Formats: sequence, C-alpha cells, structure tokens
Amino acid sequence: MTHDRKIEEYKRLMAEKGVGPATASPPLWQLLWSMGIPLPPPLYMGFLPLALFGGAFFGVVFGAFAWYMGNKGIRTMSFKEASDVALITGAFFGITVSWFTRRLARKLGLGSWSALGTARLRT
Repeated sequence: MTHDRKIEEYKRLMAEKGVGPATASPPLWQLLWSMGIPLPPPLYMGFLPLALFGGAFFGVVFGAFAWYMGNKGIRTMSFKEASDVALITGAFFGITVSWFTRRLARKLGLGSWSALGTARLRT
C-alpha cells in the first residue's frame, strides 16, 4: 500500500473513531505529506520521536517570533535569550503534546503504522 493510500485510510479511520481532522493530521503533517515526505501520523509516532520533532519545530518558530518581537521597541533581546526561550518552550510543547497524543492513541487502541490497512485488505 502506498503512503498516500495509507494516509487516506488513516483519515477515514480517525473520522470513524470521532477524532477531529486537526488532531488526526495537524497542519505541519499536512504540509510535509503534500511535499511527499512519508512521515507517519502523530498518533502512530512514538513518544520520543514526536516530542523531538514537534518540540524542535515549535521551539524554532516560537524562538524566532520571540526574538523578532523582543527586538521591537526600546528593549532588545539577544540571540542567546531567544535560544533559551526556544529551548524551554520547545521542550515543554514537545513533551506535553507527545503525552496527550500517546494517551489518545492508547485510548483509541491503535496498532502499528506498518499494520494499518492490512487487516481490511485481507478480509
């Protein structure tokens, strides 16, 4: 089964289980999938990879925004301060989102990403 087909099967399964589209496939994943990057959905990723991936992305974006906003007006924010903000917020965001995502995946009883769609193909 191709990655695109698995994504469609995944979206259908999440809709059946009542998981909202923004939770099942967040905008960052939609963007990466549209670029052809075969990343598994967040509900099928492990805690550590999800925390590192989501936290790193959020930390960089939030740190850049904090640096930009911190340099408007009288006060200036150094790159070191912006890096500290990025590290702290990225770590907090990554751990929190991973915890909630893995908790939801357990509640839904999801199996492995590689096994998705194989049970329906056999029947």
